[in-house]
Amino acid sequence: MKYFFILLFTIIPFITFAQKISSDTIRIHENDLQWKDAPAPFPAGAKIVSMEGSSKQDGLFTIRVQFPPNYILPAHFHPKDERVTVISGSVFIGFGELADTSKGTEFKAGDFYINPAQSHHFVYTKNEGAILQLNCEGPWGLTYLTK
Repeated sequence: MKYFFILLFTIIPFITFAQKISSDTIRIHENDLQWKDAPAPFPAGAKIVSMEGSSKQDGLFTIRVQFPPNYILPAHFHPKDERVTVISGSVFIGFGELADTSKGTEFKAGDFYINPAQSHHFVYTKNEGAILQLNCEGPWGLTYLTK
């Protein structure tokens, strides 16, 4: 009987805490995502959906980006680290000032990578597209390299 009371008194603070944070909880089901055409500066064909926060404001944000097959995101950089999880498909990441699709490392569903702030990199897909989830710190952006 005394174990029951210890367990009860141990769990109560967590139950109370969970109730306090429930108004801040975000729950999104994949079927409810409303994909939109990605805005400039993304090349045509990409789709995007915001999961939380805003890339234009201070603080964390999460977005998903969908690239079709044979897509190229030219060489670019970001002002802050880019943290990426591949949700589906595969994507290739290369470093340098020009997009060279003969170079790049493949990342498949479940893989994770970080492109450090200011690193010059490019992204491309081959025969299959990819869905990527970015968890980054705002304000954030994408600046193309021109040569």
